[in-house]
Amino acid sequence: MKVRPSRAIFCLVMVLMISAILGGVFGGQVRATAKGEEDVDAAMKHFSAILGLVEENYAGDVDSDKAVYGAIDGMLRTLDPHSKFFDPKAFTSLREDQRGKYYGLGITVTARFGKVTVVSPPFAGSPAEKVGLRVADVISQVNGESTAGMDLNEVVSKLKGPRGTSVKIKVIRPGTEEPLEMNPIRDEIAKYTINTAFKIRDRVGYIKLESFAETTGQELRDALKKLDVKNLDGLVFDLRGNPGGLLQEAIEVCETFLQKGQMIVQTKGRTRGSDKGYASQKMNTENTFPVVVLINPNSASASEIVAGALQDHDRALIVGQTSFGKGLVQSVYPLAKNAGLALTTQKWYTPSGRLIQRDYTQISQFDYYNHRETVPAKKNDIKYSDTGRVVYGGGGITPDYVVEEEKANDFQKLLGTKASIPGFVNDLLKKNPPIDQSFQVSDAMLGQFKDYIRKRGLEFADKDFQDNQNYLKRALKYEVFYNRLGVVEAGRVLLEGDPQVLKAIDLIPEARKLANDARRQLAEKR
Repeated sequence: MKVRPSRAIFCLVMVLMISAILGGVFGGQVRATAKGEEDVDAAMKHFSAILGLVEENYAGDVDSDKAVYGAIDGMLRTLDPHSKFFDPKAFTSLREDQRGKYYGLGITVTARFGKVTVVSPPFAGSPAEKVGLRVADVISQVNGESTAGMDLNEVVSKLKGPRGTSVKIKVIRPGTEEPLEMNPIRDEIAKYTINTAFKIRDRVGYIKLESFAETTGQELRDALKKLDVKNLDGLVFDLRGNPGGLLQEAIEVCETFLQKGQMIVQTKGRTRGSDKGYASQKMNTENTFPVVVLINPNSASASEIVAGALQDHDRALIVGQTSFGKGLVQSVYPLAKNAGLALTTQKWYTPSGRLIQRDYTQISQFDYYNHRETVPAKKNDIKYSDTGRVVYGGGGITPDYVVEEEKANDFQKLLGTKASIPGFVNDLLKKNPPIDQSFQVSDAMLGQFKDYIRKRGLEFADKDFQDNQNYLKRALKYEVFYNRLGVVEAGRVLLEGDPQVLKAIDLIPEARKLANDARRQLAEKR
């Protein structure tokens, strides 16, 4: 039987995977035995025969590539939740995330009420800026095809394309009766991992790191320079929701805060060269201000490397909720037909020796990613920081101060289900009032909103409205900023009432004392 390209991919990955498991192809010291090679050959023959039978006899049409990709995914799931096969489209997206750039328009879009909506100002000098796209514009068509009901990722994929090519879009703009037609020319777009860096209080900085890409280390240095590090009394470093990324960039971020010689992370694996320690190689004379790091259950991988290293060396206090718990390192291998494989090749440990990987052997992959509470963090893996503080492994980074995210009450949930706040703000902005950073929600506007939701039939007590006034002012201001000034400025509004951020600011003096004690101890050792 002639081997089709899709089967060739499967055979290639099968050889790679089984050989790796048996210890052969990545330079390990255990070689696959003749019996192991026979097992690989038999497995490939079985798969090829089954796929042939399916293609010839199945009642419907068979997408062979899709069938092969599904088989590879199933095989990888028997290993761990983080070894993954990437089809060509997914692999291209992964590479874009790692490199921090892509070819497109330079806008951020999301699905709002079923409509593809621009949610941040176009990047300076981008194709989107050149044609006049704005925040709150709705992209209703791409190359003559309606975006209604289209998956957001598919829309984004259509907006991207080769540099120098054009894409025809139709835009519905609030306050404009007729749709606008635009033909932006795609160009290279930088994909930043730090979009928010500002003074959240006098002499206290705030930096939000979204992910770890090839540009992250330099972006962090630029952000600190913008904040004037010599005059900082403290920094709130927000890693909440950061899924991780490149190991080397996590190391570079740690070097920004640690001293030369301090261990950052240790990796261990089965193959030659896997066991390695990464210590800071840089002298640090400027960035000695106190740091408080924010984490939550969606902070994973490289985020946990940074949080773990700064916690173990008492360089920062950790605030928030226990992190995801990913202590595995993947190596990425390009495959034929522009596909790729991310294979777990090592485990990583914090400087104190903590393995923070959650147990995934007794639960489904769905529960592993979506229901962390099914496997609670273990408290019997105890290690110690440089100054002797107890730190825990066995299931994520445990914060020094646990602060839960603010939960919506029944009144707030009622407003959310009825989309009352976006509707009110949309009506308000149709009058096109000027909006800048000085905008505040007045008591009169609150009164107008109260009348608005009553007219829409929402039933609530006056006491509920009164008790939620601070929330309502933030929520209304957020929606106004979201529509007129973009997602970054809107995010700053939410931080004003964020309990985890407020706790971090309060802990700056304690973080200073902790870091000073650790620095003094390090000097005595040297």
